[in-house]
Amino acid sequence: MAYRPSPLISLRKLLRDNPVLEVALPEAERLRELNRRLAEVVPAAVARACRVVAISGDTALLHCANGAAASRVRSQAGGVGRALSRPEAPVLAVKVKVRADWTVPEKREKFGLGNAALAAFRNLDEHLPEGDLKAAVDALLAKRRGR
Repeated sequence: MAYRPSPLISLRKLLRDNPVLEVALPEAERLRELNRRLAEVVPAAVARACRVVAISGDTALLHCANGAAASRVRSQAGGVGRALSRPEAPVLAVKVKVRADWTVPEKREKFGLGNAALAAFRNLDEHLPEGDLKAAVDALLAKRRGR
């Protein structure tokens, strides 16, 4: 499963619309890029459990949701440091903190519709008059066919 960073689209709009907060946008984008680079060098589960929260001088600070992820990042500190480095700002040390109060929410498992439910929707679709409800049921069935 590929790492997907948190979307900044709505955050970007919020920050742009508020001049006081607008100064935070470049920092948010920089941290997003750093977390993308982190995800390239650690396993996906570790990337989901850890976040780069700051780079101060030549030290990167990462928060991890659990000790296992923190241990893995510490064991790969050299590679993590190289991934987070830029030519003008090398990262020579990686500091990791376990934050039990911080975690990335797990994705909920999505359950598909069973064959009986799909058959019921097909039957409903055949008997519905044209309109918004029929269009919604058509869209649902088309989406299920695409899987």
